[in-house]
Amino acid sequence: MRAQIQIALRIGAALLLLVALGMVADPMSAHKVISVHAYNSTTHFLLAANMLGMAIILLVMGENPESDFTGAAASALLLAGIVIGHQMLVSHSMPHGFVNIVVFIAVIGLAVFLFVARTQENSKSTASAQRPAARKVPVKKPAAKKASKKKTTKKKAAKKKAVKKRR
Repeated sequence: MRAQIQIALRIGAALLLLVALGMVADPMSAHKVISVHAYNSTTHFLLAANMLGMAIILLVMGENPESDFTGAAASALLLAGIVIGHQMLVSHSMPHGFVNIVVFIAVIGLAVFLFVARTQENSKSTASAQRPAARKVPVKKPAAKKASKKKTTKKKAAKKKAVKKRR
């Protein structure tokens, strides 16, 4: 599951990085994709900076997906997806273009995948921690060697002689 989480984090980082760099490289064209309102450079570049920061965080977390911050990244992606959905579907501030719909679906999908994968990783780690320690099985000592037949017959004969002498 670790490899799948790493791939998901890197896909999310690449997606955010591409959108943020597109917003910085050509702000007017990018604005037409993400908004139907008038262009505001301050808001536009703040959004791009936040996306770049989140992309860097996702790249760093891709190296150690077992950290607790993976859940935080999933929460942040889910919140971004909810905001994108609200802007497109409720307030109609964002156009319903192909790129926006793909980004919306990808962000929600990545967030849900990270939540599910993280939950599975946590359940595996807690299950292994709750297992009782293995009981020690007593080691059987090898049985003492039996005396050979010759020795036992000699002992029996010696006992018989001793008994006869006593009578």
